[in-house]
Amino acid sequence: MKESECISINLIPQEYIAGSQEYSVSLNVTNISGKQISDLQVFNTLCAGRELSINDDLDATNLTELEDKKRKLIRELERGVESAYARKRRKKITFPEAIAFVLVETIDVYASLFSKKKAQPMTPYWAEEALKIDEWEDVERLENEVISFEPEDSFLPKAYSINKAKLKRVIERLEKVQGKEFSKGISLPVGSTITFPFSYRAPHLLKSKKMDVTFKATYKLDDDVVHTRTATSRVTLLPSAFAVPTGGMIGAVVGFVIKQTLMSGNANAIINWAVLGGSVALGLVISLLASRKPETTKAITVEDFTGGLIIGVLAGLYSQSILSKLQSLL
Repeated sequence: MKESECISINLIPQEYIAGSQEYSVSLNVTNISGKQISDLQVFNTLCAGRELSINDDLDATNLTELEDKKRKLIRELERGVESAYARKRRKKITFPEAIAFVLVETIDVYASLFSKKKAQPMTPYWAEEALKIDEWEDVERLENEVISFEPEDSFLPKAYSINKAKLKRVIERLEKVQGKEFSKGISLPVGSTITFPFSYRAPHLLKSKKMDVTFKATYKLDDDVVHTRTATSRVTLLPSAFAVPTGGMIGAVVGFVIKQTLMSGNANAIINWAVLGGSVALGLVISLLASRKPETTKAITVEDFTGGLIIGVLAGLYSQSILSKLQSLL
């Protein structure tokens, strides 16, 4: 049997993906080799945005109790390391890192105002791989270099030690059954299917963007040869929820300045801040009303920063006429 016929892969991205929001991708892997597959692992090699979780809620048919318990314990150990690292990093953060962190957090918080999602602190990309457990040596090294620096009154080191002991017993039982050493991967019986769910935070976008999502699956058959399969899907990411309102507010300022310049003939004329604030508020309201949403149908819609900018400029130019019309209607 050819290597490509050993497993069947079905990559299923979320149908509607918007910038700055969480979205999910599922990878269904089916064993069609006629033999048991061992050490099955799935890696994301190309994604749109930051990964939030890995294999938290695997959905599988015929996955053994030991395999399921092993991967849960590994994930719990990884969570403990991530928590310890986050606390340690907050205590020893440098001034440049603090500035960068504040800038990123500010953008995330601003985006969350429009997406109704709270900003969540994330581990830097350069530390993510270092905090993962792929071998038993990783368990012990992370305990010595990260967990051991926790305060004496912290329960985390004790919980980590307990889970470590549990994982060791599970691995010993698996070695007796399978005759193989520690592996983070999963053994998949013949004909079984397993679903690997991945969650991501989409990047902040001002306009739509097409991006590829690629995953790599590795596994072993009867020998120690590592077989590899890849799956790719192209997804369309819609603009972030803040793109249109931001364009509307900036456009309102531009429209107001243009109107002031045309009326006074002087670009340095005194700015009426109250009128400017009203124009910005009007641009925000109109852009929110005209912004495109998947669950609603509108006669006039805008879906990105440019559309919001145009709406905002018009609102700034004709703010007095629009307000007069609204007053007459009310």
